[in-house]
Parts: sequence; structure tokens; C-alpha cells
Amino acid sequence: MLKLDNVTISYKNVPTVQNFNLDMKEGQIVSLVGESGSGKTTVIRAVLGLLAGGGKVTEGSITFEGEDLLSYTPEQWRKLRGSDISMIFQDALTALNPVMTIGKQMDEIYRCHEKISKKEAKMRSIKALKAVGIPDAELRYHAFPHELSGGMRQRVLIAMAFACEPEVIIADEPTTALDVTIQAQILELLSKMQKEKQTALLLITHDLSVVRSMADRIAVMYSGKIVEEAPAKELLENPLHPYTKGLMAAVARLDDDKKEFVQIPGHLPDPADKPAGCYFHPRCPYAATACRKAMPLLTQNEQGRKVRCYEAGKFK
Repeated sequence: MLKLDNVTISYKNVPTVQNFNLDMKEGQIVSLVGESGSGKTTVIRAVLGLLAGGGKVTEGSITFEGEDLLSYTPEQWRKLRGSDISMIFQDALTALNPVMTIGKQMDEIYRCHEKISKKEAKMRSIKALKAVGIPDAELRYHAFPHELSGGMRQRVLIAMAFACEPEVIIADEPTTALDVTIQAQILELLSKMQKEKQTALLLITHDLSVVRSMADRIAVMYSGKIVEEAPAKELLENPLHPYTKGLMAAVARLDDDKKEFVQIPGHLPDPADKPAGCYFHPRCPYAATACRKAMPLLTQNEQGRKVRCYEAGKFK
């Protein structure tokens, strides 16, 4: 359904995402995981034709249901966004227009993509608000974004994303600005809506605990490259890349009071000054001589798992 093939994205001739590959199937949930700055949002902006600041796809292809998205005109992009591919942003307060009511913003989606009357658009908007669990939907329809709680605003974004029943929904860290209790409610709602509509979901996050019970597959991204990709259960139970292991060690667990919280030392490299060899080797406790000399290839093992590491699976 959605395929990114060897995509490289550059800013001022500096590649920030390199040779990125992703293949999503109908109804599948794929999670793209990595620290802030690893290139996750850059990838999804490229899918939607929303690269800012002079960013360009300099290599590779992005296809949706067989069509080359990179050849689209601005008008074709506008028709695609919201109808075939929708996005749920991480900060609902800035994603929503502060001077327009919730109802007017929702109506706009239906009227733009389906050319229906104002009355019908209002009816469908209120129905959508009720579907995502917003109480007093008729009243909230006339409210402005600042009059709603953070959880309600995020539910509005989910309602807007599912409005035209798109084939793919991209959720960019949809629970970042919410407290833990509301996070759980939003993820449960997102999972419920995805199953009901059989929509493919690309979930972007830096927190592996968020995707533990949702994703079918997980792709781990570091400094613009995929370093590991596998079915969610296999990856979480047996990480093959030291970076994946580090991310999992950094997840707080309330059910294990003996678990030691371990932080990955150092930080992501500057895109314009990346180290030779594996980009992760300056932070990796298992780095060998080969890791400092040449970038390992993303190889697939006998079980179909992909990993980019010379020392894959050798650590405990």
C-alpha cells in the first residue's frame, strides 16, 4: 500500500535520512521508533509532501497504491492529504486553528474532500466527535480548541484523521503532551478505531512502551537510518541491535521495582558531521574495530529480521 524505497532526504545537500526503506500493508500497524532527531518526522513529512526548510527527496521513490507520490502536483497533494493519507500531530493545541471552532475545522475536512452541504457536514462532524468519546459533542462542536482539555483536543485530531476513512493514518507521537492516564486512553481509542476501519497505521514514537501492545512490526531508526526491523513481539523480547537494547533499558517499568534505569550515553551526531563507520559506535558499549571503519549493511537473517550491526545478537 505504502512503500518507501531507498529514500534519501537532504537539507542544503546534507543527507539527514539515508537509504530509508519501508513497506506497509493494508490494515497493518508499523511503528517507527527512535530518539528525537533521528529523522522520524522528516520521513513522514516526505510522505505527505510537507518537507519544510528546503528539504528534498534526493534519491529513491515513495509510492502509494502504485502511484509515484514524488511526481504529484500541489493540487494532487491537497487531495491526497486527509482523504487517502491522514496525520495525527503530537501537539493538538498547535495543530488546531486557535481562532476557529472545532466544528468549523471538522466541517472543512468533509466539505473539502466530499463536497457535501453545511448541514450534512455538521451532522457528520458531531457523529465523529461522539465516536471518539467526546461528551456533549453538540456543545463541543461550537467550542474553541483552548476550551477543551489536552485529552479532548487529541480526540478531536483522531476524529479529524479518520473523518474520510483514509487508507493510511500517520500518528506522530500522538501522546507526547499528555499525562500517563490520558495516554493510555488515547492509545486504546486509536487502536479501537484502527481495527474498526482496518486502516493502516504508521505510529511514530521514541517510547517502546507505547507500541508494546499495538504494533505488528517495529522499525528502529538512528541518525537517519533503519538499524533494526522485526515483528514487534520478537524485537521486544530479543533485540539484536545495541541501540534497540539501549532504548528498552531506558523504559520505566512499574511492574518491576528491581529494574535499573539505564540511560544511553552521549547524543545523536550532527547530520553534517557524522562519524565514520556505524553512526552509533561512539555511544555503543559493544563497538568493535570494524564498527569504526565502515557502515554495516542492513542484513536479513534466517528468521526474516533485519539488523544493521556487525555485533548483532552477541551481547546479553
